[in-house]
Amino acid sequence: MNEDQKRELESFLGQTEGTPPPVFVGRRDVLEDIAQAAGQVWKGAESGRQGMGKATRIVQGAPGAGKSSILSEVARNPERLGGSDGRVPMVVVLKSGDIRGPVDILMPLAARMYPEKAHEFMARISKNTGGEAGFGLGLFRFVRKRETGIEHAQPDADWSTFGAWVRQHGGFYRPIILAIDEAQRLDYDRKHPIAKLLQGLHDGCGLPIALVLAGLSDTEYSAGRMDLTRIPARQIHGIGCFPEPDAEDFMARSCSHFGIDITGFEGEVARLTRPCDGWPRHLHIVLETFGREVLRTGGDLGGAEWERVRAEISAGRDGYYGHQQSEQMETSARLTANVMSGLTIGIGRADVIDLIEKNIGEHPSDRLPVGMNAAEEFLIHLIHRGALQRDDKKRYGCPISSFRTYLIEQGGIVSNSSTISNPV
Repeated sequence: MNEDQKRELESFLGQTEGTPPPVFVGRRDVLEDIAQAAGQVWKGAESGRQGMGKATRIVQGAPGAGKSSILSEVARNPERLGGSDGRVPMVVVLKSGDIRGPVDILMPLAARMYPEKAHEFMARISKNTGGEAGFGLGLFRFVRKRETGIEHAQPDADWSTFGAWVRQHGGFYRPIILAIDEAQRLDYDRKHPIAKLLQGLHDGCGLPIALVLAGLSDTEYSAGRMDLTRIPARQIHGIGCFPEPDAEDFMARSCSHFGIDITGFEGEVARLTRPCDGWPRHLHIVLETFGREVLRTGGDLGGAEWERVRAEISAGRDGYYGHQQSEQMETSARLTANVMSGLTIGIGRADVIDLIEKNIGEHPSDRLPVGMNAAEEFLIHLIHRGALQRDDKKRYGCPISSFRTYLIEQGGIVSNSSTISNPV
């Protein structure tokens, strides 16, 4: 490990949760499908066919599954998405929390398309001296009333302000990936201006922009509520644990990235990752803990205290589970445990709701959490906490087998040996 690598490792260890990992492994099928989406919208725009729509992709999974890492990889290395014609997509990644109206989507697009001219677009959409300012994309125009500041969606038969502005400055020269992280928070009905804007992209408005929504395991329901309909199952990616080869590749490449020589200690490093179930967040915890030990020993792994390192990693996993187990799940610990224990192979949404209802009892720990009046509300809560996830065959299960075991133990019950741990 040289000094630059040491500083980079120290910087990595000082970063907050949610920071992308130093290397990216696996998820090849997701990246290839996003690349296909870029090619789809580009061909549609070239041909002038507005029917080349429904290119929207959804990447969904529990907290810690690596959804944001996929978007970071797409943004950092867009050349991985280049088509046969060599056109590398332009990537714009937005956080749903930063989107308050259509302008918060359009302005970042303008800034990436023609950064030196973006101020003109901002002036155009911000202008309200005449009482209103129009801005939009595709088949819709959004009008902000000066006196109320409220945005209303109005159908527009022509290209709206954004499309016209792009053409004015040279047009589109490559496809664009518009990715929105934490997309489950886009809780709008189909008439909301933001929903209307996204509908324009999804339905095929003639612009070479592919929409990618990344969020928790019910993101596809948020998309449906916004009327982003008829998304094929093959375009919805539920991500979960890495297969063992990818988990091993992550550690090997991370060590190489930081200049950590593990020669002679490959077995010890493998022991660190084995209890992780291939869960990306757990692997991140392993790398952080191992990295601190590397710095402590100055890179001499002969002096590493492996047993202590394993204990710290185990404590880190429990800390993750404790964070994911919400106050509501803790209050209803036995109900949560019975639901997790009762998951069976091939269980669907209605079956999970029925399972919850059957296990509701009079004891405080068997009741629905305060403020929840229906089993479906508890189901959604378990999804948001990463305890449940739906796979591409619409089956439900816990994405991390050890988290399921943890929740069952917290409820003080014995696990049903016939249940599943990770169908996703």
